[in-house]
Amino acid sequence: MARPLLAVAIWLCLLIPTHVLAETGGPSWVRLSSEQKQILAPLSQDWNGMEVARKNKWLTIAKRYPSLSSIEQQRIQSQMREWASLTADQRIKVREKYKNIKQLPPEKHHEIKHKWREYEQQREDQKKAATNLDKEPN
Repeated sequence: MARPLLAVAIWLCLLIPTHVLAETGGPSWVRLSSEQKQILAPLSQDWNGMEVARKNKWLTIAKRYPSLSSIEQQRIQSQMREWASLTADQRIKVREKYKNIKQLPPEKHHEIKHKWREYEQQREDQKKAATNLDKEPN
């Protein structure tokens, strides 16, 4: 009696598309809307391997994305590209640093944010300088 039930169970599993089975880990890439795919494109290679909580975080961001300013949208796209370019070890290190920063007292948070803004400004200044060098006639 158990063998026919096992055969039926195996047969049913073969009929279920793999993208439906992947839903247990959150929606697979193929199940996202075209708008979500466009917004989350930098994460496409890693999407199906992500934890459900991370997928949900990115889906929440994708939902808010159209209402953001173009500058905020560019920032998010840049962050996604940077994140996608990291190795698994680098991502672990970044997450550990983030956890450590969250445990710091509020005044340290302010100091770190200030230093980060200075760093970002330097990067912007360097980008502008590089762009201006490209535009200068030879």
